[in-house]
Amino acid sequence: MTRTLVSMSGVRRAAAPRALTLTLALALTPACASLRPPARTSGPSVSSEGVELAVAAQSCTQSGDPDWPDEFLGEAVLEIHVRNGTAAPLTVRRDDFRLVTPDGAALRTRSWGAVKPLVVGGGETSAFELRFQSYDGLTCDRELWLDPRVGLVVGRTPAAIGPVRFVPWRSLSAVGAAHVASGFGGG
Repeated sequence: MTRTLVSMSGVRRAAAPRALTLTLALALTPACASLRPPARTSGPSVSSEGVELAVAAQSCTQSGDPDWPDEFLGEAVLEIHVRNGTAAPLTVRRDDFRLVTPDGAALRTRSWGAVKPLVVGGGETSAFELRFQSYDGLTCDRELWLDPRVGLVVGRTPAAIGPVRFVPWRSLSAVGAAHVASGFGGG
């Protein structure tokens, strides 16, 4: 067996990129935060036809740049449950859903594949995710509305269903996570 001597200065230099990688991983963790139930919700919205719409879980993050303290990117990921209480198939057009912010902006979904309709059979329930993003309009500490607009269609008729109001659990912002990772606290 041969022994190799390792200089400690070489070990310290090799550890520096790992420490940076760990700090970046901790700073980016909120973007992949797990979904949890909203802090408050109006509960499921129910149409006269028997279609139910609910925000079952969510994640809301805000990322900022210290050089631009008044600007941030907000992102909400919502787990939506739809129950079709009718006998007819229900078509879910996810790209027609909007997330209404406190300032009245109606955000379009940024979900991959949202243009492809989902079909929920009579008496069945389906779950799907919607992702919304906005600069300066999406805040995680105030009430948001998930508005299906004409995104739920029974046969050929849009379901007459109102929005679901909810207050998200606010996830740690990316700027706050960077401060926590560096030992400065915050969030």
